[in-house]
Amino acid sequence: MRIDDERDLHERLEAAFEAIIPRPAPIDGAVRRGKATRVWRRAAVAAGVAAVVAIGVFAVPSLLHRSATPTPVTQTGRYTVTVQAPGPHSPPGLIALGTIDGQGWQFIAAKPGTSGAGPGGQFFTTFGPAFAGEATSMPGTALAVYGAAPVSFFELTCGPVQVQYGAVRADVTYVAVLLDNGTTLILHPVAVYGVRAVAFAIPVGAGVVEATAYSRHGEIAAAFPFNDPSGTADFGVWLTPGQHGLARASGRIGSGSTITGSTWSATAYLGPWGICIQVSGLGIACVPTASGLGSGYWSLTQGTLSVAGGGAPASTARIFVNQPDGTRTTVRPVTLGGQRLFAFQLRTGPKRLSWTDYDSSGAVVGSMPG
Repeated sequence: MRIDDERDLHERLEAAFEAIIPRPAPIDGAVRRGKATRVWRRAAVAAGVAAVVAIGVFAVPSLLHRSATPTPVTQTGRYTVTVQAPGPHSPPGLIALGTIDGQGWQFIAAKPGTSGAGPGGQFFTTFGPAFAGEATSMPGTALAVYGAAPVSFFELTCGPVQVQYGAVRADVTYVAVLLDNGTTLILHPVAVYGVRAVAFAIPVGAGVVEATAYSRHGEIAAAFPFNDPSGTADFGVWLTPGQHGLARASGRIGSGSTITGSTWSATAYLGPWGICIQVSGLGIACVPTASGLGSGYWSLTQGTLSVAGGGAPASTARIFVNQPDGTRTTVRPVTLGGQRLFAFQLRTGPKRLSWTDYDSSGAVVGSMPG
């Protein structure tokens, strides 16, 4: 790239930032990472996103959610993508750039706490013809490394494109991402406001097969994300060399109807990513394992409907849930891939949610809070 081209890019990006009025992006979901203790951080956009509550899940980023009903996805592998790190004269905040089917894209981070993001927040901008040519700014949690994960991936979608991005640990020299079209993208960390970060953009519906983080001495860990029905990849558990994740399994873990007559159902998908639960009409929540929930739970809310759930000890036969409105709900867990999982409709009220796990003889085998 010539110096004049670099200066032109710099000026165009600065102009884009100045022209942007922060607003919810035209996306299915948005930047997703929250501040709940010990969960996969996913910050929602300002409006229209399902609420999530998760307590005591896992030290590595381990709970995500997605709003809106998943759209049909056809993963054909018929696409071309490239990615590269910014050059030495690139504007501050540019994490990565590349192409999707020949259309250029850039992904830019604003300085944390600016543009109305507030403490611990950060705005991110998608820019270029791959995103329909419009610069769109979205709020999220400021880039940071969470727990022991070599890469703490965030995710957003903008039109037909999904962007995976996040901070990397100090010992990560590069990340190799294998896609379902056979392409391997090499991500080189870039210093962005004191944090080393990587990013890549691919079509919604493209599958991510594996991401592997490397240090100077070799492989650190690999992640096998859950490519969910909405067409995006959800990163979760990172496995060290020789470590095995959960076997793949899926099945319904709960269903019900509301007083208005609408119905809901929760389906769990197990695999090397951990456990992802899709609730019809509400979104997706993911945790590392049922045991990783400890004395916590997950929940998804959209409008007046809330659905929650968790994991139970292997000997659990039934669960008595003490609802926030003071009523009691009886739930029976389902075994999938060696995990005992359950879901129930969560009622609103002033009291604290709790439950007790019982085995077939009536003995208490667990509780939440523990």
